[in-house]
Parts: sequence; structure tokens; C-alpha cells
Amino acid sequence: MSIVDTGRQAWRTHARQPVWSAKTRFSAIRQLVYTSAHNIAPIPGVFQIANMRPPFLAYALPVLLPVLLLGASATARADVDYQLKITDAAQHLAEVRATFPATPGTTLDVSMPNWRTGRYNMLNLANGVRLLKAFDAKGAALPVEKTDKGTWQVKTTPGDAVTVQYELYANTLGERTRHIDDTHAYLDASGVFVYAAPFRKEKVNVKLDVPQDWKSRSGMDAGNCGHCFVAADYDVLVDAPIETGLHEFYTDKVDGRTIELAIWGRGNHDGKQMMNDLKKIVGETAKLYNGKYPFQRYLFIVHATDGAGGATEHANSTVIQKPRWTFAPRKAYLNFLRTAAHEFYHTWNVKAYRPKEMVPYDYQNENYNRLLWVAEGHTSYFEELIVLRAGLEKRDEFYEEYAKLIDDYQHQPGRFQQSAADSSFDEWISVGGERARNASVNIYSKGQLLALAMDIELRRQTRMKKGLEDVHRILFEKHSTAQGGYDVPAVLAALRSVSGQDWSAWWSQYVDGTAEIRFDTLLTQVGLQKLIDVPKDAEQKQEWWAGWTLREGSDPAVVTVVERDSPAWKAGVVAGDTLLAVNGLRVSAKDIGDKMSLSKAGPFQVHLFRRDELLALPVTPLLQAKGKAKVKSLDKTGAGQQSMNAAWTGVAWPQDEDKKKP
Repeated sequence: MSIVDTGRQAWRTHARQPVWSAKTRFSAIRQLVYTSAHNIAPIPGVFQIANMRPPFLAYALPVLLPVLLLGASATARADVDYQLKITDAAQHLAEVRATFPATPGTTLDVSMPNWRTGRYNMLNLANGVRLLKAFDAKGAALPVEKTDKGTWQVKTTPGDAVTVQYELYANTLGERTRHIDDTHAYLDASGVFVYAAPFRKEKVNVKLDVPQDWKSRSGMDAGNCGHCFVAADYDVLVDAPIETGLHEFYTDKVDGRTIELAIWGRGNHDGKQMMNDLKKIVGETAKLYNGKYPFQRYLFIVHATDGAGGATEHANSTVIQKPRWTFAPRKAYLNFLRTAAHEFYHTWNVKAYRPKEMVPYDYQNENYNRLLWVAEGHTSYFEELIVLRAGLEKRDEFYEEYAKLIDDYQHQPGRFQQSAADSSFDEWISVGGERARNASVNIYSKGQLLALAMDIELRRQTRMKKGLEDVHRILFEKHSTAQGGYDVPAVLAALRSVSGQDWSAWWSQYVDGTAEIRFDTLLTQVGLQKLIDVPKDAEQKQEWWAGWTLREGSDPAVVTVVERDSPAWKAGVVAGDTLLAVNGLRVSAKDIGDKMSLSKAGPFQVHLFRRDELLALPVTPLLQAKGKAKVKSLDKTGAGQQSMNAAWTGVAWPQDEDKKKP
């Protein structure tokens, strides 16, 4: 067999392998050159020296040249190309074409992810795909069969390219997956572009066919046209949504990084002010990681619209949705800034490092793990600190958020029924409503409160030299996604590294268990207290509490939640009941408290409708202080408490704080 024949045979053998990634091709070239060089004689007269193995090139050149030519050809065909053409914007329709390079076998499975990153629920995104067809490189139709809810199998010939074409319905703006209308298109690849596992790590090219006056933005690098993008692979594509259309656009620099803001939709926002405040959030967040950024460019996408709300993090971008008239007044704007801080912090915590069970993402199945309370809850915790430290909110506003959070948690009976670890695992099947409050905890709020407890305890253990951010720095540096992510032992090791203490017992109690968080003790350490603030001029200092939550503005009053073991629970009131009257007086959600205050003692006679049947139930409510939960400084604080507070918040304790006390 000649040298060239040896090379050809080796390449044919490699070409039968299932994955043709660039890395695999290089390995094949290296292996075939090495093998050939050790099985053929050296070329006479080329680098021959007595008693020395002939140099690599003496053997490799005759083999390497044809192989490299073949490899270059294969590499040129390796890109996956996506094209999207808007065909009927008013009806939210587009045509999508995905072309995959030379296929490795007689069939090729293409799939639409069943969920998108940042939302841990199955979304069944393939429901927007219709009329899927497949063609070979010559345009001939190929047989296609759907094999599960999100996968189609194409029959093909080994070595042939395959193009898949389908109609896409894009009208799920609220899920932040895909939306097309006559003003814009928002495209999250997980709900737009199918992928094939053998080509998941190949380079991706995206081209959009959209109106000429539109502008296209994404965390991806720009391609060779105004509406073209390139990504290193499908994973990068999925984590870089595209906003194309008519929008405001701002750009600036922070620490040498490019920060961009695209705002789609009309509303009461001030784009320039938003950009200035977002820059402060960017800089303050980076300080938590000693100024180490995982990106060079970051894009904030904001949707000011109706019928959608929420936000999703991505590798170097985020999309934030707010009702168009909720960027003012101040409280509403602060909520926007907190959301922005939350999503931006995710650039590190979740995107740069995350639980190992999610590395890499499995787009077709649930990615179960017991650490989502760290991924999401700790992010909620730092979101508050970032906005405070950036000077965008006042200490009292910061405390107010914790007062609401703690008070709400303490009225959530589910905290005794489900641990943070179990809540993380069950996030994939979580639902809201009465059952959630009475039998579950939320990975966001429970995770945030555990983070509060961890941070204050770490500062106590280290005499205020270290805090929770030091734990996350370790996770960022030692357990990045490139390093495989982190697990429970890794977090415990980071806690020990920072504090010098073993956190296993604490973890067993508060993370794997449902031990009550001792907020009074925690807050006292930082000079604070939680109480019910009753206005001094209030005519009534107490109010009746039944334990029901009513749909806001409902008339008659509709019950949405009944707290476990509350007076209403014990009386038999359930979610969905419509309250008609209390002690013979007609009630609505707005005035039921006033009507109940007319009675000095229980039980109260409550008339209600349940499934169109009239019922009368005796409810014996409890008296409680009438006011709002509030976190405020203790009447008297010591220097140690003030220093601990400053270390925790990152803001100096006001020198005149104690002087304000009566």
C-alpha cells in the first residue's frame, strides 16, 4: 500500500465516525500521520542522521498534504447554516432553513429543545413547528418521520449535506422564546432553530431576512451582513437571543467592556437614564469578582410591552420584559433595576459556573439537581446588594425589601414541608397557587434568605474579613462550566476555605432540612430588627386576620390562597370560594377588612359561593397588629453591630442613626 493510499484509507475510516468536529478531525490527522510515520520507511536523503529517528516532517509530508486538503474541504463544509425569513409578520409566521454538513450515517435526527435555559420547566417548544421537510444538497426531497414530541428523523446518504425547512409560529413573547410582529422579532434559538447532536459543537452561521429598516442585535458576533451572526456552536447560539426590529439603541463602555442597550416598545422609560444606571450595576457587580469579567461585550434587551413580564439571563446578554407603563415612579423603576442586576449577576452565577448536572445543558430532558437555590436564590440575594452598593437605592428601601421578603416567608407554611434542596430538584414540576404556599418553598426567596444567613454567618466567623462573595469567587475560578461545574461537596469546600469551619451540620439543618431560619438573631448581629410598624395616628391598632388571600380588586371577593392551619383553613374555606358577605354585610376584596372591623368578637358568619352553591361557614379570625412589616435599626446599637452592618451592606452605618431614635 502506498503512502497516499495509507492516508486515504485512514481518512475513510475516520469519516465513518459519528461526529466530525474540528477537534476530532485534527485528532484523526495527527493519529494517521503518527501511524503512517511509524509504518513506512523514511524518504532517503531527507533529514537522515545516523542513530536518530527521522524527524516528523520526513515521514509526514507525503501523507499530510492530501490529508490536509481533504481536511480543509471537510472543515469548509462543517458549518451549520440557519436562515430565517419572516413570511407573515402580522400572523407571527416565518420560514426557517437549517443546513447541516455531510452527515455521518443513513439517518439524521434533528430536534427542537424541550425547554430553554433560565426557565426550569418543559415548554414543548416544537409545538410551533409545522410543514417540516428535508432535502439533500441537490434539492431532492428526503423522507422524514417524527419520532418524539421534539425530534424528526431524516433518512439520508452518508456524506451528504441535509437541509431542513419548516414553518415557525412565533407568538410566545411571555415565555421569552419567540415572537414576530410587524415591529420586531425576538428569537431565542431554543424555540426557533432545530439542532442535530452530531453537529452541536460545529460553528453556526445565522442569516435573517427581515425588513430593510430593521436593526438586529445579539450577544453573538456579527456576520458578513447587517442581519447575520456567527456563533462558535449551537450552545453559544442558544445563549445569545436575537432582537431585530425597530428599537432604541444605546452603547457605552465600562472597564473596557462594551455595554449595549436595546429597548423595543413604547413606554414611560428614559433610555439614557437606564443606560447610566445599568453601567453602575455592571461596574458594581464586577467588583464582587475582583473585576474579572466573563465577556467583552454585553447586551441588555428590554421589552416595554403589555402581556409579558419577567426576564431571562444569557451568556453575555439578557432580555427583560416589563409592562410599558411600569418604569416609573421610583418604586417601579427600582424593580426594573433589581431585575437587571439579577440577570446581569447571572452572567457569572449560572452562565460562567453552575451545577454540574447542567454542564452541558441537556435540551431534551429535565436537568435535575439540588442546587438551583444557589443558582437563583443567591443571585436574588446579590441583586439587592448590587443596587444598594451602586447607590441606586437607599438603605431604607433595601430594608423594606427584606421586611416584605421575611414576612411573606414566615406566612408560608410550605417552609416546614419542603427543603431548599428538594425544591431545587422539584423545580421542573413546580406550580403556583395555594398548594405551592402551603406545601413548598421557592428557590428564589428561600435561596435568598439562606444566602442572607450564610453571608452574615461567614462575616461573623471571619471577623468581617470575608463574606459570601468570596465563596462565589472560588466557584467562579475553580468550578466554571469549562471545568465541569460545581456540586454540593464543592460548595461545602468553598465555605470551609473561606471560613475555616465545617458547614456540613448547617447544611443538613437548613438546606437538606427545614429548620427555621432565626431571623431575629441574624438581624440583631447587623443592628436591625423586624417588627410590625403601626402608625402612631392609626385609629385602629389591630385588625382581624382570617388567613385568606383575595384576588386583588375582586367584587365579590374571590379567595386565591388559604394559609394552612389559619382560621379560614380550619373553618373549611378553600381557594376558589367567592365570599359574598361577612356577618350579613356584602364584601369585596377592597372593603372586607373594614366590614370585619365592625365586629368586636368572633365567630364571624361567612356566606360564600362554591361551585355555584351557597354555603355559610363560621370563621373565628385572630386579632393582630395593624400595620406593615418593617426592618429598621435597633433602638441602640454597638460599634460591632454597626461595623458588621457596613461589611454586609457595603454601605457605611449612618453616624446619626441612633440620634434619630425618640
